[in-house]
Amino acid sequence: MIVERGPLRVAGNLVWLPIVLVAAFVREPPPVHPLGAVAATAIATTGWALLGWMRENPPVWWTPVGIAATGLGGVALLATTRSTTPFAFLVYAVLVAGVRLPVTAAVGTLAGMVVGLVAVSLGSAPAVVAVFVLLLVAALLFGMGRRESASRAEQRELAVVATARAHEEHARAAALDERARIARDVHDVLAHSLSALAVQLQGARLMLLRDGAPPDTVAQVERAQRLAADGLAEARKAVAALRSEPVDVIEGLRALVADAPDATLQIDGEPAGLAAGERETVLRTAQEALTNARRHAPGAPVHVRLTRRGAATELVVHDRGGAPAPRQPGGYGLTGMAERAALAGAELEA
Repeated sequence: MIVERGPLRVAGNLVWLPIVLVAAFVREPPPVHPLGAVAATAIATTGWALLGWMRENPPVWWTPVGIAATGLGGVALLATTRSTTPFAFLVYAVLVAGVRLPVTAAVGTLAGMVVGLVAVSLGSAPAVVAVFVLLLVAALLFGMGRRESASRAEQRELAVVATARAHEEHARAAALDERARIARDVHDVLAHSLSALAVQLQGARLMLLRDGAPPDTVAQVERAQRLAADGLAEARKAVAALRSEPVDVIEGLRALVADAPDATLQIDGEPAGLAAGERETVLRTAQEALTNARRHAPGAPVHVRLTRRGAATELVVHDRGGAPAPRQPGGYGLTGMAERAALAGAELEA
């Protein structure tokens, strides 16, 4: 008789009930007290059913009442019938007590069952009563062993979970260290090269002004200088992202919009459940889109909207026609956004 929960095990608990009842009333002599036997059967059956159909989160009284009803009903059946089969109710009550109750309560249940058994078996041979008592003790020890085994299994599962969590934390720390190393390398390379480029362009602009170069030539150099400065600023932002944990999506979008002129933000629903990589994808896509709007549509108002649609998150960055920008060579911004979206399992429309 298995006492743990689960559909198959619950069925295993209850399948014995009709067998015990049939054995007690069909193949044995008729009860000495029929009405008392019927009442005792109802009590014992109710208790067995309570223990068999153990709920996921039962009330505190559920198990003690079930054990008491099963055991007392079994003792009453022993007293009102000439059959030893109802002894199975006592065994089941003690077994379940060993599995589900604290040790003190389980031992108390055993003592109560032994007292009831001895009280209704005064006319029986002492050896038979002693065997029944030993069976009850064995049932209690078996139940307590099952509980201890289940406890050890649970402890092993917790240990496995703790070990897996430790491995995850170790891998996460290693990934953060690697990101920090990459950030240092990127910063050293880009900061040096872009800063040197900005200085060289500044010198070239001053030389053009000194030599009286045409205004459009000076404007082209100034534009290149601004692009170098913007590139250095973007590189520093990327390095900062590598060095730190991904920020909250809404806070990150608010910071990006605050740094962009004529930009507004609309949030429709909390983007809950986004993984770290997905949050970073949303933020980097918004950053690149705002940068594109600033470069290719200067002065245009830009509206950023983040929408939660069921299990999906949608980001829309829409500008509304600014001043025509000088023609610039095509870059890899859209390609990079599309690749980043694909890695996150998303789609990009431009």
